[in-house]
Amino acid sequence: MPNTSTDALEARLARLEDERAIARTMYEYASAIDYGDRALFLDCFTEDADWRVTKRFDPDKGVHVHGHEELGKFFDWHTHAPDAYHKHITINSLIDCDGDTARATSYTIRVDSLEVGPAIIYASSRYVDEFVRGADGRWRFRSRTSETENM
Repeated sequence: MPNTSTDALEARLARLEDERAIARTMYEYASAIDYGDRALFLDCFTEDADWRVTKRFDPDKGVHVHGHEELGKFFDWHTHAPDAYHKHITINSLIDCDGDTARATSYTIRVDSLEVGPAIIYASSRYVDEFVRGADGRWRFRSRTSETENM
């Protein structure tokens, strides 16, 4: 029988709220990179965050950036609407919270619109994320790795 004490219910609610806030950070990341919101993109990461891309079929062409300055350069290099329309779609997120830190894995696909014809799946990958809750209560990526399977 589930523990329905007030403390147990409060703990369960807090865990659900944390998981939802972490998912929101994942979704804000996708929206920010797709539509060019640099401030929101950077706010998804801690100041000293690591962001990596590994490529299954071309391991020598991986990417690693560290900290807001390099993340900002990556963001500026990346395409955004209206110059290019794509959607980073994050699904099947498994989130495990432990106090003010969390780990998550998710699947992601990037769908790109072409000038004519149907949209295409440009890439599929798995995100492996580490999060930390900031002093302001916001969950941010401390580390994000995109294990890209095709691209």
